[in-house]
Amino acid sequence: MKYLFFYLLVVNYLAFALFAYDKEKAQKKGRRVPEKNLLMLCFIGGSFGGWVAMNKLRHKTSKSSFKMQFYAIIIVQLLLLVFVFRR
Repeated sequence: MKYLFFYLLVVNYLAFALFAYDKEKAQKKGRRVPEKNLLMLCFIGGSFGGWVAMNKLRHKTSKSSFKMQFYAIIIVQLLLLVFVFRR
């Protein structure tokens, strides 16, 4: 269980950092992080870090297609949690 906690801590930190990096690149008109990379990091456990970054940094909050995919990932993760802990 402590390994899971450490993993989630690291992957959420990385998600937040990657969202912040992408926000900086967007403001400076630099090369952006592909959305699929941001979403994949959220999918493998970094959804909380991504959510915090989206709200705190106000990044990717106006792009409907990204938000739909992001929240779909969160719904899948919540359903998996319910399924795992229900057994």
